[in-house]
Amino acid sequence: MRRIGDTFDAITACCGAAVGAVALALPITYAWSGESTSYRLAALYNSVPRGAAIGVIVAATVAVLVTTFTRPATAWAVALAGSLGLFVNHLASRHTAAPEVLTTQDYVDAICGGILLGALGAAALRRPLPSFGFALGSVGFFVFGDLAEFLDIQAMDPYAVMETPPTWLISVAVVLVLLSAMGNGVRRGQVHDPDERVELPITPILAALVFALPVLVGTEWLSRQYDRAGGHTIDIALAVIATVIAATVAAMLLPRRDGVAILLAAAIAPAADALGPTPRPDWMLAAILVATGLGIVAGFKAPVPGFGLFMVGALSIFAIVVAPYDNTAMYATGSIALAFIAGYCCGCVRPCYVPSGVLAISALLLPSIVAAMPEEGDLPVRDAMAGVGTAGKTALAITIGCGLALAGLYRLRPPSLPRPLAPAPTGAVADI
Repeated sequence: MRRIGDTFDAITACCGAAVGAVALALPITYAWSGESTSYRLAALYNSVPRGAAIGVIVAATVAVLVTTFTRPATAWAVALAGSLGLFVNHLASRHTAAPEVLTTQDYVDAICGGILLGALGAAALRRPLPSFGFALGSVGFFVFGDLAEFLDIQAMDPYAVMETPPTWLISVAVVLVLLSAMGNGVRRGQVHDPDERVELPITPILAALVFALPVLVGTEWLSRQYDRAGGHTIDIALAVIATVIAATVAAMLLPRRDGVAILLAAAIAPAADALGPTPRPDWMLAAILVATGLGIVAGFKAPVPGFGLFMVGALSIFAIVVAPYDNTAMYATGSIALAFIAGYCCGCVRPCYVPSGVLAISALLLPSIVAAMPEEGDLPVRDAMAGVGTAGKTALAITIGCGLALAGLYRLRPPSLPRPLAPAPTGAVADI
């Protein structure tokens, strides 16, 4: 029976993680934007990366609080609250016409998505099978990207996004999370004694702030630089340095070698953006999920984070090579390779503290500086455009920087377990 329960929880974690990932990565609607003003469009576009940053911070905070103070069953209840919040927010968006209100609802969507991801990760990452489902859902839909074909968005009308994620998918997630919460509620959980010392590790929350905010600021700053003509090599270099430093500091804040996951996420996201938007027919979703699953299993069997970064670097070089060509087959190959590599990097990380894993997976959904580089055909038209292959070169530079940071982390953080801390006073809350 326990095996059946774990399998069902894995399905729930996969669906819930997919819903949370889409809620962080995409706006709630574009339906009105075709006839809207540039100011309102700018407000919506700005809300997407900012909402993602807020969602990442919320996910890390919820994961820390749920892991520290509650029973495992409570994590499912919190995840249910997050999914219900998404459902109510999307129902309300159907009766909202004002673009300003929809922008606010984008932030609400990101917060609820962060609650869902954080609580679901805290519940799922405790066991192998549910953790596989959580990684498959979040990483798989991160790779699939815009979900255009999956959500039946019209090919000639990119603004025809009525709901992301769609209400039916949220409804499925709500039902699955409810059933998992009921199933886990009948199991005896671990309850904290009132006089037992409770440690509140705030370092994952600090790491989320240290990583998410500089990446967001750097992305928006680099995007504004392309509003003026001229070369932007120095601007890109500064943004790369800021990204690598933010990832390194965040990695050092996490316990032991948990920071490896942040460094991998910081390298994967730019490499994914460097591949650019590609046509993804329905069969690509299945191929990407299969490749992601195989990558996760390979990471479980042979965990070598350095090799994962090497593959990310190779993918960045691939993006540089294929940049001058408009070849659907080559881009499809790159997307499947990205799915396997992202899955491998996710599977090869073994965080000693669950919120570290939640932070790393949610960090994949943050905007990268590569996404801020306008290319030919992008709208709106900018005064300057990034050169062919610039995105891939930028992703490669970030990967190299993360590789150096990984080497430093391995040197400073030996794999041996640290000595236990001295006991704190009875009933105290210890801040780490």
